[in-house]
Amino acid sequence: MNVAFEISPLITASGTFGDKSGVYRYMIGLLKAYIKHVHKMDKRSKVILFSFNRDFMRYPLNPEILILLQNPHVVMLNKIPKIHKKSYIETIRDTIVMDIPLLTTILRATNKILSITKIDKELENRANFKRYRKFLNREFEKNNVKVVCHSDTGFYQMPGFLNITVIYDLTAVTMTHMHREDTNDLQKRKLRFARLWCNGIVCISSKTKKDLIRFSPDFLQKKIVICYPGIDDSFKKRINNSVGSITRVNKIVAKKKIRLKSKKYLLYYGTFEPRKNLLYLVRAFCDLVEEGSVPKDFRLVMTGGEGWGGVKKLIKNYITENYQISDENKVVLLGFMKDDNLIDFIQNAQGIVYPSLYEGFGLPVLESMALSTPVICSKTSSLPEVGGQSVLYIDPHDYYDLKDKMKLLIKDNKLAQDLGKRGHEQSKKFTWENSAKNLYDFVKAL
Repeated sequence: MNVAFEISPLITASGTFGDKSGVYRYMIGLLKAYIKHVHKMDKRSKVILFSFNRDFMRYPLNPEILILLQNPHVVMLNKIPKIHKKSYIETIRDTIVMDIPLLTTILRATNKILSITKIDKELENRANFKRYRKFLNREFEKNNVKVVCHSDTGFYQMPGFLNITVIYDLTAVTMTHMHREDTNDLQKRKLRFARLWCNGIVCISSKTKKDLIRFSPDFLQKKIVICYPGIDDSFKKRINNSVGSITRVNKIVAKKKIRLKSKKYLLYYGTFEPRKNLLYLVRAFCDLVEEGSVPKDFRLVMTGGEGWGGVKKLIKNYITENYQISDENKVVLLGFMKDDNLIDFIQNAQGIVYPSLYEGFGLPVLESMALSTPVICSKTSSLPEVGGQSVLYIDPHDYYDLKDKMKLLIKDNKLAQDLGKRGHEQSKKFTWENSAKNLYDFVKAL
């Protein structure tokens, strides 16, 4: 069965500028595994890659997409036809108005009041998109596409095909205050699209499936499959090499004029945003330092993109206000880093701390367990599905619980080693291969 995948998130968030989000990791991981599985199961089947935004198809494709295209089963719809057609207003402007200065002045003044150009542009864009959809429809039929998998940012009704999409979480409706308004609006529209037009839904965890059905009983009538995330290839390569390079770690932090020692820091990595609960983490760790509950050479390292909500700035302000003498500050803030460097930080950490208020899955927990690094994480949302009996759980709203668990992991090396071993075994339950098989069987049964 031929399936078309909408890949706008892969085109616009290539990781080049620190934007390799969880959605990106999930999409590229599942696609790679699905293409391999299709090749093994049915050599006649094809995977079609496309975007609903024709302008995105003019972007240079990032290397990970180019690697996918090396497979003979993969077709990219990037030969986009010219469909621009001048509107009536543009035609009048370019043929008549430009020759008469007085008319030009009148038109400009009228446009400022009535926004004629904006309205005309919107109508033009809608007309062009309608033509582009017809082009996609023809290409899908030509390639014998049966199923269209819509993305997180590209989803439109495609009559005549079976429509599916991936739901990552429902924070846009359960935690609206933790997201930007435009993000909430986009995700609410996607949920409406999934409810009205999708024949099947892919959820990344059982918790997401439960939240989806709780959100609307209409989803009880839909076919739903759970396809868990797996481990990225860059992490797999390093699993058998259990010792990351502390030398490379210290080259990265050299500008901070500090040196980190192996197993002498806790690590948070991920986006800096409100629902990650990071101010709680920083204050709890700083309290432990001031109480003398952690060794003097122990630190908290936090790395990730700026995110939104000003969280990183608030942490910087907290550090500046409370630690005028730099030697007293034990919190190290770093930016986004590539996977190879990140893995060094994970493998040298005493543990990973992930006090998030809500997750659709929780990739950092899985990745850290795969690398045999102990994890402290919240006992909320999907995180218990990921961690099983192999992590230290906290109530993310309980400040003292967070403090106590960090103190315990810092001081108890035997516990840390045990959690590392158990976590490594737990991580083996989640593979892209299993999820690709689940997706393949799911689309065949639609």
